[in-house]
Amino acid sequence: MNKTRYLPDQSFKSYCKWLFSLCLVVVGAAGCSGNETTTETDETGVHAAADPVVGFAQSEPFVLTGCYEMTHKRDSATLQLEVQDSVVTGRLVYRRYQRDGNTGTIKGVLRDSLILADYTFQSEGLTSVRELVLKIKDTTLVEAFGDLKNEGNKIVFSNTANLQYMEENPFVKVACDTLSGQRR
Repeated sequence: MNKTRYLPDQSFKSYCKWLFSLCLVVVGAAGCSGNETTTETDETGVHAAADPVVGFAQSEPFVLTGCYEMTHKRDSATLQLEVQDSVVTGRLVYRRYQRDGNTGTIKGVLRDSLILADYTFQSEGLTSVRELVLKIKDTTLVEAFGDLKNEGNKIVFSNTANLQYMEENPFVKVACDTLSGQRR
């Protein structure tokens, strides 16, 4: 039997690019109707092909790069997200009612339908790092919660298999110029 395998000495980035290209070809072939094709950009002006596209069951692909907002009672959060290949970066701000908020950056990876990142933030004059997991659900991002522990200089989830997702308060994609109180 002659099987093609991903060899360990190949770079993970090259493999991800190949896999992403294959997905684009499959999605493009499935949506091809013989008519002329058009290229669209989202409200951030980023071409959809530059970002991972998710939500293949939807009528239109969902581009992750962009701005998101979440509101829970009087608390809110904003997220500006950049996705290049499988690398995810951005700015995240939590504004908590009658409590200290925090502002920081995220850096992580896109894996399946999850964004796995480190959130480095300032709160009460201190710099901290916390593990952040966001689940991609339809056209929203749902934050994970669970028991936490200190691991070195970082706060991480004690057991990632037992994460709970706050699906009733997701981060919803918005036009970046509508983000409340966040510098762009």
